[in-house]
Amino acid sequence: METSAPLSFDDWCVKKAEVSPQFQYWYMVMHLECLLLVYVRSLCDGNFSLYVPVLKALAPWFFALDHTHYARWIPVHLRDMITLHQRLPHVAKEYDQGSFIVHKTTRPFSAMAIDQAHEQNNKIVKGDGRAIGLMQNPRALLRWMVAGPEIARVIDSFETVGSDNNTGKDQVRHHEHTRSAQVSFASEVRALVQVIKDLGNPFMEDSGDLLGLDTRDIPDQAVAKTFRWIEKLGQDQYDSYITQRLIERTTPVSDTIPKKQIGLVQPATHKDSIQSDIDGSIAQE
Repeated sequence: METSAPLSFDDWCVKKAEVSPQFQYWYMVMHLECLLLVYVRSLCDGNFSLYVPVLKALAPWFFALDHTHYARWIPVHLRDMITLHQRLPHVAKEYDQGSFIVHKTTRPFSAMAIDQAHEQNNKIVKGDGRAIGLMQNPRALLRWMVAGPEIARVIDSFETVGSDNNTGKDQVRHHEHTRSAQVSFASEVRALVQVIKDLGNPFMEDSGDLLGLDTRDIPDQAVAKTFRWIEKLGQDQYDSYITQRLIERTTPVSDTIPKKQIGLVQPATHKDSIQSDIDGSIAQE
């Protein structure tokens, strides 16, 4: 008798998700969390070849969860980045070398997105009250936009020279590469493990219901069904947006994006009370 080949881990997860709403929900959450971590890595490492595909994988979620502004402009940004090698190969070459992000230090895994670097510079400039009322004065705002980064650089240089920690070792070590950071991380891992032991491993739940780990509440069946097709719904709307607004151009980018208003939280019924009702019915019989 021939035995079927064992499933790969990914295939097993897909098969398990088809029969267990609880597994499907947490598998989806873990997948989304991994995408976010990969996105952060692409920025911290300055890895453009990783940045584009992971942002493309995240884009459908902006549609599914009604993040309108991101849903409108992320596809435009992605199209620019995907076609960059054909349109502007010299810029694409710089991006491939990591020039699409900002390195404020020589520490590894510490690069940041350009908008985040701007926010940090703004904070430095605003710290001395220089940015108050700039939005009401276009000329002052323009001067601040030009001089702001240089002011931030001078302040940072002054603080670096006066710092006691300005050593070569600190300049090449990641800011979380310290004993206190590692102890804190280990403590959080142990806390998570303890919570799973106390409340149960969601990936080992064999119930046919979706339930809260702490309250054991069971949401409406419509919520469980929503989680099954929410990712596909976002992907379909993303594909439609790309086709209609960026390829065929039959709809302007500025046109309204209809919201899905998906109800992810509904009145719940406690699992224990349901089980009590079942036990009571059995006892009466």
